[in-house]
Amino acid sequence: MNSKDDRAYVLVEIHPGKEKDFCNEVLSKGWILDSKVERMDFVHGSFDFIITLHGTLKDIDKKILEIRKSPFVHRTETLICFEMFSWEDISSQVGKQP
Repeated sequence: MNSKDDRAYVLVEIHPGKEKDFCNEVLSKGWILDSKVERMDFVHGSFDFIITLHGTLKDIDKKILEIRKSPFVHRTETLICFEMFSWEDISSQVGKQP
């Protein structure tokens, strides 16, 4: 992933019993192969899928709108990541702590 890219987690709730239909749609549209889709996980809980996206905010927004257009999607919630600190700084400090 390019360090200038943003990351978002899209929590997707599917209409009951339509999980397989949504998976088939994802495969037929090639979303898994899309360079903006980093990962897609089927999960248990309030949501059915977590889709990890990366790219520019414009690219991410475009992909979210595409996902929301699916007739199998009941609702989504998006979590946009932001950088609080540099991971390089954190990893260099790990060995220095008492």
